[in-house]
Amino acid sequence: MLPSFREKYNYPKYHINRVDNMRFYSVSEEINVPSVTSILRKTRLSGSNDDWASQTKTVAIDIGNLMHKYLEHYISKDEVFYDVSVNYDIAKKLAHIIIDNFINGLDEIWGSEASVLYKNLYAGTIDLIGISNDKLSIIDFKSSYRKKTKNEMDEYFIQLAAYSVAHDWQHNTNIDSATIFLAIRNGDFEKTTISSDEFFYYKKKWFERLDAYSRLLEK
Repeated sequence: MLPSFREKYNYPKYHINRVDNMRFYSVSEEINVPSVTSILRKTRLSGSNDDWASQTKTVAIDIGNLMHKYLEHYISKDEVFYDVSVNYDIAKKLAHIIIDNFINGLDEIWGSEASVLYKNLYAGTIDLIGISNDKLSIIDFKSSYRKKTKNEMDEYFIQLAAYSVAHDWQHNTNIDSATIFLAIRNGDFEKTTISSDEFFYYKKKWFERLDAYSRLLEK
């Protein structure tokens, strides 16, 4: 566990269900709400980011999941995460790119893999929230074969905007900074941060997608 880790809020642990390729968080015995990522997938323009071959996509998802698990243990657990799968070594290498070039330099970490809820409308899990460069920031870790353009990261920032809105509502915070840290297979990395008016733009885009999802349910 990192000395900078001090969980500031009591983040709930929601059970996750999958129905018709949608992920739902069980926030109570009676209430299930869709995940942010499922809403984004349902309201995405057809064809965008869906051009991977199925096998390649499955491997990438597995590596990403292992990377996140490794990071969660490194940040907030007393034991190191280990897995015998063929993708573990790749995931560990990517995790240490993030650890060495970002996580170890954070001032405080308030939560890792922290679940948040917004008005029983949606829920999601934040990779990390904490103090970066004296700002309360929400942070997402991604793995990739290559660097990405700012436009290619639009969906990621909309996702973080959704999480920040939920965290602000649930815990009375005021998150005004979001960072995407991209760990690349060749050992390189890319860190992109937005704040203020630019972050507000993505929050607006998120509510547009949430409205679009509501309209889909009415059909």
